[in-house]
Amino acid sequence: MNWDDMRLFLGLARNGRVAIAAKGLKVDPTTLIRRVKKLEDSLNCKLFELTKKGYVLTTHGSELVTYIEKAEHYFLEAQNELGDERSHLAGTIRVSVSEGFGSWFLAPLLPDFKKQYPGISIELVATSGFLNLNKREADMAILLEKPSKGLLVTQKLTDYNLYLYTHQSLISDYKPRALKDLTTFNLVSYVPDLVYAPQLKFIEETALSQLSALRSTSINAQYQMLVNGAGVGILPKFMAEKQPGLVRLIENEIHIKRTFWLATHKETHSQARFQAFTQWLMENVARNQASFIDK
Repeated sequence: MNWDDMRLFLGLARNGRVAIAAKGLKVDPTTLIRRVKKLEDSLNCKLFELTKKGYVLTTHGSELVTYIEKAEHYFLEAQNELGDERSHLAGTIRVSVSEGFGSWFLAPLLPDFKKQYPGISIELVATSGFLNLNKREADMAILLEKPSKGLLVTQKLTDYNLYLYTHQSLISDYKPRALKDLTTFNLVSYVPDLVYAPQLKFIEETALSQLSALRSTSINAQYQMLVNGAGVGILPKFMAEKQPGLVRLIENEIHIKRTFWLATHKETHSQARFQAFTQWLMENVARNQASFIDK
């Protein structure tokens, strides 16, 4: 068996789609299929079944993944120790993160990281959803839930508060004191059936669901609606209170706490560039705790 064939096999196993896997592996799709077929011939067994959803591992294929991932771990460990990466601090880190945290907290700080570590490139994927760490779609992820599967190193990043906010112009004459006082307000919130994480289902925890709504899958779009006087909506403190304009409402009744978790691949966690980014991130979050949660 050829290690490069196994590397290509592993890429297809983690993705399932030939075109996407080939792009990530930097090979032609035809070459990828040919090399996987070569590996199947050398092992005298079928590793994939082609379905409408793409290439799905057979039982033999799943067994081979287990063995190759063990070998991959030692290859990466050797690369880390022998490549003198700790002296060079170079390479790329792709970070998957929620749209709000990525846009409002992490992105403004990244120029500082780049000044400290000019050789490290950061790819910030801040969207409504997360890339799959176990499929190697990202190197690190800042998640809303502690992952329970995969070979990952996970640590708590920070708790954060969410409150109900509105623009100050809407309450210049009268500030609502209870949920029953909100009947004339519109609700700004997520699209219920398109919420990508259960931790974002805030409305089910409140009596706000009866209000007429303006909805978006984007937390940034919700923020823009609220600062332009659309109504009331639940936002993280680190977003809503970054700039003046929005004010808290009924915080005695609506006071939500969530947690961000930092996850990294187990076999790359100890590599220098990931350690540098993790330490930098933890220090900045600790320095800005007041923007995340009330004491």
